Amino acid sequence: MVLTFTNLTMIMDKISSSEEVGGAGDSKVPEVVTRVQGPLVDYDLGDGSEIFDVLVCGGTLGIFVATALSYKGLRVGIIERNIIKGREQEWNISRKELMELVEVGILSEEEMEQIISSDFNPSRCAFESKGEIWVENILNLGISPAKLVDIMKERFVSSGGVIFEGKSLSSISVHDDFAVLNLSDGGSLPCRLVIDAMGNFSPIVRQGFPAGSGPTDRTTYMFTYVDPHFGGPKLEELLETFWDLMPAYEDVVLENLDIMRVIFGIFPTYRNSNALHCFALQVGDASGIQSPVSFGGFGSLTRHLGRLSNGIYEAVSGDLLDARSLQLLNPYMPNLSASWLFQRAMSARPQIDVSPTFINELLFANFESMQDVIQFGPLVKTLGLVMITRPQILPSIFKQAGPGVILNWSGHFVMLGYYTFLSTFIDPVLRPWVESLPLKNKYQWKRYLEAWKYGAGLDYRQGK
Repeated sequence: MVLTFTNLTMIMDKISSSEEVGGAGDSKVPEVVTRVQGPLVDYDLGDGSEIFDVLVCGGTLGIFVATALSYKGLRVGIIERNIIKGREQEWNISRKELMELVEVGILSEEEMEQIISSDFNPSRCAFESKGEIWVENILNLGISPAKLVDIMKERFVSSGGVIFEGKSLSSISVHDDFAVLNLSDGGSLPCRLVIDAMGNFSPIVRQGFPAGSGPTDRTTYMFTYVDPHFGGPKLEELLETFWDLMPAYEDVVLENLDIMRVIFGIFPTYRNSNALHCFALQVGDASGIQSPVSFGGFGSLTRHLGRLSNGIYEAVSGDLLDARSLQLLNPYMPNLSASWLFQRAMSARPQIDVSPTFINELLFANFESMQDVIQFGPLVKTLGLVMITRPQILPSIFKQAGPGVILNWSGHFVMLGYYTFLSTFIDPVLRPWVESLPLKNKYQWKRYLEAWKYGAGLDYRQGK
């Protein structure tokens, strides 16, 4: 079968590809991590080889956690395949998430205001035949990645950090005491901990989309949730659908548009997100700690930056770099697991007989009481409103998601309530006792307390 994409071909012929930024992995996918028996001292790394506390792979987003760790006094290096720089197009984020950089201490409030290029709060959400809903404090800021990354780069270097630009990661050799990053140019860099910030397509675990680049530019997205399977829609088919829908959606003539850039691709998500190896930890999109609203990238990193930087510092300082200790930094979070029911309900599933307006009705109901972080109380309120005001869509939800998914989600819903109880009532009682524990036990229990708080979405406060 030959597929003809009329609009897609016309659009792609008019624009040229832009320079790629971000990442550290080679474009080829080798067997990246190998275990080497024996300590590092048994191997010759050459004269003058410095052992880093932490090496961060992928600098565009990795530079934030790298700078936070460098500010805490760790010896940190960044490996970046290209040049560490931010795109000219905006990143979207909420003010609360951006404030995480200020609270961690790597950005001032004055600098934060300087990098904000647009503020569109509240945001208008329109639904065909349903009307409009205005939501507040969700991805409502546009910031300049170029300015922000430049600030971080200067901060990182001035705090003693080392940047290895133009270097690709070839493989990682894990010894009994250290890890060695082998580069594609033949060089080697030893460290105590590897942080993988290379995004969804990291070669270790096998990222972004553009926004406005100027005041007169316009950006339009189309997101589709799908389960990967044979016979599913091709990316090219989905992009062609986007061009077919755009004229009516934006009230424009497609041929009259001056299209600057097109990105289409996928955001993979993972059922389990654990440290696969000792001496290695995933952060950002590579970790899978993502909201189904903000998807990934910058927001998924900043939201956890304080928690992660403190935990990583304690793990390195206490020599707690075994796989189990690192797994505690990327714990199970029932609020994220519960939120993916909405993703499943909005997925395009063939041979499922539901109303063509079902997803639109579900989105409308969800946006009426929406926030980007799932919490037990607001979720109960949302479900109650749906059952009371739109009971007719409940059979479609069960049909679309399936009984197995609903049963699985019910477990996460119960755990969300349990984590909320633990963080609200048990955490204050245990915290003084935790501070008196030996180092390893104290580290573990602090991670449990964090997991309860973040897993219940209680790190988020409306209007903060």
